[in-house]
Amino acid sequence: MTDSAEQKLFPVIPPQESKCVWMTAGILSYQLCDREFECEQCPLDIALRQRFTYREATPGDDRNPAPAKEAEESRVGVLFGRKHLWMKREGEGRVRLGIEPGLASVLVSPKAVVLQTMGEHVVRNKACSWIVLDEGTLPMISPISGQVIATNNLLVESPHAVCASPLGEGWLFELSVNSADIDDADVLLTADVARVYANDERRLKTLLSAEMKNGESKDAQNQTDLRQAITRLSETLGPNEYLKLLRSIYT
Repeated sequence: MTDSAEQKLFPVIPPQESKCVWMTAGILSYQLCDREFECEQCPLDIALRQRFTYREATPGDDRNPAPAKEAEESRVGVLFGRKHLWMKREGEGRVRLGIEPGLASVLVSPKAVVLQTMGEHVVRNKACSWIVLDEGTLPMISPISGQVIATNNLLVESPHAVCASPLGEGWLFELSVNSADIDDADVLLTADVARVYANDERRLKTLLSAEMKNGESKDAQNQTDLRQAITRLSETLGPNEYLKLLRSIYT
């Protein structure tokens, strides 16, 4: 009996079981999830997240930099997914993925970016990477299926690049895809992108305001700079509750 045939008879992952996000990312060799991906209550997830610490800040350094105003040409050819990831063709049968600037602007001090390993198969509308925050992991949902053929090594040492340059240096990974994968991609029409993303931003502001005390809520609603409001309100609300709000909007 061949190895592949034996694996079909005796699968490594039992039917109806889900892999832990850290197993999917290649950090653990074998670990199943028994918490329905409620990572913030998982002792293993807490222990692993403590391994990821960002560098000490230097004078004048900003641990939560605002997304840079990237050149307009960086948007040329970019398609935006419903769950706030973008994709762009980088050649025949190859696409690059990253986080869109609106989502990047609400990530407060990411500690690490966990990517799937080389050769792993990413599935459309499933988690393809995770942003490690203080109280848990925020899954990123891929708009397209394909095989991982490149990852952004810069994110290992500089996870804040996803915030500072979401359309440029902060890209996540590249996939090998075929024409059927591209045709089936869950991307928005150009005319719908601004409307859909603005609606999600309004939902986040509303949920944040609802969680705050009356005085804070009024101030939050009057903020014109979303990033300043997010940073201040997330600190008051607490990282655990803030993560729950992010998940309700972006996953």
